[in-house]
Amino acid sequence: MENEYVLMVIMVTFIIGISATEMFKHYLKARQSGVGTTDDSHLKDKVTQLSLQNQALIERVQVLEKIVTEPEYELKQQISALK
Repeated sequence: MENEYVLMVIMVTFIIGISATEMFKHYLKARQSGVGTTDDSHLKDKVTQLSLQNQALIERVQVLEKIVTEPEYELKQQISALK
């Protein structure tokens, strides 16, 4: 009977230890990425950078769409298909 209690205490201690370790890892990862800090300038800079990158990608897609929808491109594709 006493062995059962000892085994149960060991199991509970093991589970609590692993849970605490995982919570600490999550805390360190969040702290490293800057989540939950009072200094939001890092996050604002990141959002600005991503917005600029997004705008550049939109412009590139528009250029590609223009190239593909040009009549000359379609004619070149048809000629290439005949070869």
